[in-house]
Amino acid sequence: MLLFVFTQSVPPIMLLVLAVTLYLVVIDVKDEPGLAFLHKAWWFMFVLLTHVPGYLLFRVWIAVRRHRRNEERHPTTPGPRGRRGDGQA
Repeated sequence: MLLFVFTQSVPPIMLLVLAVTLYLVVIDVKDEPGLAFLHKAWWFMFVLLTHVPGYLLFRVWIAVRRHRRNEERHPTTPGPRGRRGDGQA
């Protein structure tokens, strides 16, 4: 979007890509648990202003968030205790 403001023109394909990325952001944040409306609106506006690079940053952020949530849901189990595990052999 910022590029469009600077150049004063919008190629139709770029406008289509912007619409698709905004749609994908809405779909991704719609069902994201524990995310306030303010954060959802922030990501939407960020992608609107920065276009594809903003969408790529959003996808990285959402992947890290989901990965951390899955790690918290499944705590790691301790390894076997033996000679190298500080337990009795």
